[in-house]
Amino acid sequence: MLDEFAFVEKGAEFYTSTYPVISSGKDSKVIITSTANGIGNMYHKIWQGAVQKVNEYVPFRVDWWDVPGRDEAWKEQTIANTSQLQFDQEFGNTFFGTGQTLVSPQALLALKAVNPVSIMEAGDALIYEHPRKDSQYVMCVDVAKGRGQDYSTFNVIDISSRPFKQVAVYRNNLISPILFPDIIYKYANLYNEAWVVVENNDAGQLTCYGLHQELEYENLYMESAIKSNAVGVEMTRRTKRLGCSSFKDLMDEDKLEIVDEQTIMEISTFEVKGASYEATDGNHDDLVMNLVLFGYVAGTQFFKEVTDVNIRNLMYAQRAKEIEDDVPAFGLQNNDPNDFITYEEKLDPWSLVDFKDNDGFYTNWE
Repeated sequence: MLDEFAFVEKGAEFYTSTYPVISSGKDSKVIITSTANGIGNMYHKIWQGAVQKVNEYVPFRVDWWDVPGRDEAWKEQTIANTSQLQFDQEFGNTFFGTGQTLVSPQALLALKAVNPVSIMEAGDALIYEHPRKDSQYVMCVDVAKGRGQDYSTFNVIDISSRPFKQVAVYRNNLISPILFPDIIYKYANLYNEAWVVVENNDAGQLTCYGLHQELEYENLYMESAIKSNAVGVEMTRRTKRLGCSSFKDLMDEDKLEIVDEQTIMEISTFEVKGASYEATDGNHDDLVMNLVLFGYVAGTQFFKEVTDVNIRNLMYAQRAKEIEDDVPAFGLQNNDPNDFITYEEKLDPWSLVDFKDNDGFYTNWE
């Protein structure tokens, strides 16, 4: 009997080491109960397998309205005493209610995966939209050591569409950083000679060297034209903080459309850890770090110059419009109910010479 299993630290390791003992008995049974606690953990995987009937577990769900005495009035009162987020987490049976993810639960719930239109590189490259002639693309690259642990990845983003759109992904944990530049070069050229942004930490230096020196790819992001190691972006604490902030804004403001299932999974398990964000235990964040890198570059002067897109102005314009739409028309009324001072008249001080206030005095309008 495993109670609140979704909250067990290193639950995957515990389950893996315990299951052989349980399965050795013919009559042994496992009962797991828990409140949902995000996706990607062992409890979520077992539950999804039970719902999809791909394992031997039988799903049994109890919703808040199944409990006697709980109705809509109880729900409203509970939300008033706590919050909608807390209610969804404790009573709503939603796996997106932890509030610890970088991207808001509301934005996560809106993400919908689609099937790729093409599968390349023995399944490592997934194409969700073929390159369009007049579109401009940015490819963000994360490089691993190719030893079967972390993944070498890239995300191709169409920055000509609104919102920006994920159109292709690559993910492989065995490819050497020496060979990875050839894959990047192939798909960067396919997508209209996309601007390529490489995280140059550690093994990324080899990939940057291959692209810049050996393949002589021109559309590479450079932090400096002077430093010898300035090709790409060094992922420091500051860079990651800025990238996470910008990526969160893009997602929460619906300015970036993500359609890849594995990327959505990584975004959903990219949670706070100390003063930063990382993948939860047992999960990876290589694809989501592509998007963090995109968020960082999208806020730079370089992005504005090569794309003619100002991210700050783009998001500010939408937010200003939302605020304006929410503000009702207003005016000032004097003793005469037929006289009404509109917002437009307020902007033109010469349209009103004076008006009578509640005390009967004439007041000049400024």
